[in-house]
Amino acid sequence: MLLLLFTSSVKGQLKAVSWKKISGITLQNKNGKNQNIAPTGLTVLVFLSPECPLCRNYIPVLNALQKKYTEVRIFGIFPGAAYTAKQISDFQNEYKVSFNMLIDRKKELTHHLKATTTPECILISKLGAIPYRGLIDNWASGLGQKRKVTTEKFLENAIDDVLNQRIPATSQTKPVGCLINDI
Repeated sequence: MLLLLFTSSVKGQLKAVSWKKISGITLQNKNGKNQNIAPTGLTVLVFLSPECPLCRNYIPVLNALQKKYTEVRIFGIFPGAAYTAKQISDFQNEYKVSFNMLIDRKKELTHHLKATTTPECILISKLGAIPYRGLIDNWASGLGQKRKVTTEKFLENAIDDVLNQRIPATSQTKPVGCLINDI
């Protein structure tokens, strides 16, 4: 069995996190109820904003990943106090989001994971290893710049690798999108 547990740091980014710390952070679901994320398996945290065009455009890709990988939990994380539970619920309904969505009002999770951009994804193993973080794929090559064809599916490839007990070929990419602000 391949044990994915990285303890080194690359360019200041975490390569492993404490599930104890993550599960102790209280988030809010779309119904306004408090919720925590427990370490029950391979988890993808995708930092989102309902105002970010890239986030809206990536929902079908994330929905497809959730459908393909039923054993992987995907959570959309909305950092900050700028969004209400109703706005998140409306976003989920409008874009037919099929995965869990949570608000990180105090940005404790956002800061703990050093997330900077929406959309930015972080793949976390049950042991707290971060085998991949960054872009969902290479469709967005820069702000306002999109490829006609996606040629690299970073998140999907990383999930496949981890599920097949391989170390992902790409462990980190620089996310493109809207910066997470301090609101």
